[in-house]
Amino acid sequence: MYFSFTLHCTTMRSLLLSLSLCLLLFVASSEALRLRGEQQPAQRAANSVRYASRLDAPSPQGRVVGGSTVNIGEWPWMVSIQNQYGMDFCGGVVINETWILTAASCVSGLRARNVIAVTGTVDTYNFSSPYYLVDEIHIHCNFDKPLYHNDIALLHVNENIELNDETAIIPLNEIDELQEGEKLSFAGWGTPSADGTRSRYLLKSDGTYVDVEKCRSELGDTEDVDLGHVCVQMAAGKGTCHGDTGGPLINEQGELVGIGNWGVPCGLGYPDVYARVAFYSDWIRTIINGCGIA
Repeated sequence: MYFSFTLHCTTMRSLLLSLSLCLLLFVASSEALRLRGEQQPAQRAANSVRYASRLDAPSPQGRVVGGSTVNIGEWPWMVSIQNQYGMDFCGGVVINETWILTAASCVSGLRARNVIAVTGTVDTYNFSSPYYLVDEIHIHCNFDKPLYHNDIALLHVNENIELNDETAIIPLNEIDELQEGEKLSFAGWGTPSADGTRSRYLLKSDGTYVDVEKCRSELGDTEDVDLGHVCVQMAAGKGTCHGDTGGPLINEQGELVGIGNWGVPCGLGYPDVYARVAFYSDWIRTIINGCGIA
C-alpha cells in the first residue's frame, strides 16, 4: 500500500516526514528496551517510519499503566531521539549547549546524519518542537564488553541548543553517594505495557535505589550488573518498558543519576538497570573536551 500527499510545512523535519510517508510502509515496532538475544534499539529504529497522523493519536491520559504524564517544562532536559523519518526510538538528556547523553545501544551502528534530537516537548507528535541534527556520535569504547556493560553514548548536535523554560541543561551527579531506599525518578516515551505501542506523551514514574549486590541477586545473580550500573526497584505495575532506553534517571535534587540501559519487561517487580553517571563522569568530560576518539 502506498500513501502520497503533501504536508504544508517549511521545516526540513516536516519535509523528511512527508517524504517518509510516500515510502512503502513496512512499520517495525521500536522495542528500545534491551532484552537478551534481541536486536539493539538502534537496529530496530534504523528503518522505522512514523505513519499515524497526529490527528488520529489518542488524547493524553492522567495515568497510564504505572506512569503519569509530564507537564511541559517539568522535565526540560528530556530529549526525544528520532531517526531520519521522524520516528522516536529512544530517550536522551541535555547536558550542555551542544551535547546530549543517551545509551550506546540506542545509536550503535547508526550514522550521525540519520539521527535527530528533539527538545522542549512532552508530545512526540508536536512537529513544531525544536530539533537538532546530530553531527557526531561517541560510543563508549567498551560498550557491550562484556554484554550489557558500558551502555552509554554522547551525541553532538550541529548548533547550540536553545535554552528556555521548556529546554534546560541537567546537572550531573558526579559524586556517588546514593543510599539504599533513596527515591529516584525516570521518564520516557516507551510503551505502557509489554505488548503496547509507544506513548505519544512523556510519562514519569519513580522507585527506590537498590545497591549493586542486592540488585544482582534480585536478577538471578547475573553478571550483567556491576559498579557501572544503578538499579531502581519499582512496585509491581511500574517500570521501564520497550522504548525507554537512553532516558534519564534523576534524584530528588534534580541531578542526573543514570541513563536507561536494560530491564525485565515490563513492570513485573524486578529492578530496572541504568548506566551510573558518576561512574562515567571522567569519560563524559574527556569526550566533551575533545580528547576522545571519534
